[in-house]
Amino acid sequence: MPSQAVISHAFVLPDKDFYEWLAVLRPYVTKFPRVAVVRSPAGNNLNRFRNVTAVDAPLTWWQDSALTHIRRIYPSVVMVDVIAAATPAALAPILARRIKNDDRYGEADADPPHIFHRFVLEWMTSARPIALLTRFNAEPEAGKLRAGIELLTQEGADVVAGAAGSVRAAGDAVVVESQVAGRRYFTSYHGLKGIRVAVGESVALGQTLALAAGERLGISVRNPPFGISLLGRQNLVNPRDFLYIPQLRARPLVDNLRVRKLPSVYASIVGQVFSWQLLEPQEHHGRALEKIGSDGSWLKVRDRSGIEGYAAAWHLRATTLGEGAEVFPGVNPVGVNLDVLHRRGTPPPRRLGGIGWLRFGYNVSNRRGSENITAALQRYLPYVQACREAGYRIIFTTSHQTYGEGKDEFWPWSQMTPAKWRRLRQRFADMMGRIASQWAGRDLVAAWQIWNEPDSLSGVASVPMPPQEYGAMFGEVYQAIRAADSDARIITAGFNSGPVKGSVYARRMLEALPAGIQPDGIAFHPYGRGVSGHPQYAFFGHIDESVWAYSAILPAKPLWITEFGVLDRPKDSPSQIARYATEMIRYLKTQYPGRIATMIWYAWAQGMHNGYGIVDTVGRDRPPLTQKFLSS
Repeated sequence: MPSQAVISHAFVLPDKDFYEWLAVLRPYVTKFPRVAVVRSPAGNNLNRFRNVTAVDAPLTWWQDSALTHIRRIYPSVVMVDVIAAATPAALAPILARRIKNDDRYGEADADPPHIFHRFVLEWMTSARPIALLTRFNAEPEAGKLRAGIELLTQEGADVVAGAAGSVRAAGDAVVVESQVAGRRYFTSYHGLKGIRVAVGESVALGQTLALAAGERLGISVRNPPFGISLLGRQNLVNPRDFLYIPQLRARPLVDNLRVRKLPSVYASIVGQVFSWQLLEPQEHHGRALEKIGSDGSWLKVRDRSGIEGYAAAWHLRATTLGEGAEVFPGVNPVGVNLDVLHRRGTPPPRRLGGIGWLRFGYNVSNRRGSENITAALQRYLPYVQACREAGYRIIFTTSHQTYGEGKDEFWPWSQMTPAKWRRLRQRFADMMGRIASQWAGRDLVAAWQIWNEPDSLSGVASVPMPPQEYGAMFGEVYQAIRAADSDARIITAGFNSGPVKGSVYARRMLEALPAGIQPDGIAFHPYGRGVSGHPQYAFFGHIDESVWAYSAILPAKPLWITEFGVLDRPKDSPSQIARYATEMIRYLKTQYPGRIATMIWYAWAQGMHNGYGIVDTVGRDRPPLTQKFLSS
């Protein structure tokens, strides 16, 4: 797909008198967004940036030429904008002119030439994932000559122009001619159907040329008078060398993947990364794609925290920053349910390891209909503050225990009427507005969850209600919370009646919402579901069925698994539970990156209702479950 109009941009200043140069640059970086200021090219990897503006001052660049230096050392840089300025005073009027003309790269100043492009091909199919299937001219000694490369696609996916140009052929293949820096490049696209362009037509970067006929898209490039003769074709060059994918990233397929100082299993370890993290390749994109997924290959990578080194490329898959971006970047979606009213429900935050989320039921009623929200705040606040200071994100789920429990006028729940539901939700919304005001502005609550399992078929641990009533409740409570807190997410109750009944319930609930109100996410509780190989814990079916069903309801919103786990099996082996839990987590992270905001286990300790605890009834570890879950 076409890259953004403003792609990653670095502005490189000389090291000598750096702060004087920086003072001159400040108005420019105020005017133009997304400019990374780099102090000297020495020791900085400019391959991270598509476009580089370089001050061509003496004694700054190799051979005193910014263009020569960048083209030789940083092959991933696409555009080089050279500014000849020997002093900060000489740079100032150039930048002032660009600011005045709203001209980031000084394109209006064509003389002398200072903007230098290279030919690149952005990814040429809308299909995902990103993968390079075959290499150019591979294994010539085995007679497997190839005039180009093959990309992974899928039948019917859009095949898009990797570079702008003019269509020269539109038959068995589409051929587009591009002219860059005085050279001609002919890109051929093979394996097509439904061609949508004609000979002589000008095409833009990212414009659809045709549809993919199968799962392989063939790409070849001719660059006359350069290149080689192969398979009866002249001037062929390796398309890999021109691949450029905006915001290319690599995602680990396993947790605790080691990053090493050198590309060897014997090299020292500089850090570990997890399947929910995105790594930035530190190599040319085409060569990186040849390595990703290839046994025995090592890829140089960098993570958000600054860890840099080599990762086993066979444990990586290619993606982009925009594809599968985390709902909460850098936060592990794994979490656990806690309970401030349970003797084992508030472990010291240091016990909670590498998980990212903690979920609490917000209990005001205390089983007697209490409405003392100040007492509830005092009960939760100290512990929540300690957990937040330790880096954990907090979800509060509301329910009848927030308002309604212990009120005789609503008992028994099975005999509720529309009038009673209306009265309950009005009072509940009023209380939630006041509770949200107590917590707003503290940076403690990441999400409020409205009610719990309203679609429940049993009502053992929840209060079921008709979907229309729940929709009306959600709308009123949403407005009350939002009026008090503009930052926290507001999500649905966790639906627990399965992908068929639960998704139907969710759709009917959404239909009952007031105009203009939409949840920040759909939550569900997939008890009895998992991945292959766990029939005793996945007796209702595969987790895919739930993800697909609930994803279809609000495709643009994330899914929140606010409870999953094993119920009513306290004597099962911790090793069995550990395998079930960690394989579920790994599967969801790798198959649905960025789709699942949270994966919260029920519950922390054995004896917290009927959930299988991560620790036992007295808070001791349950090897290997405790260690594996807290590092998952």
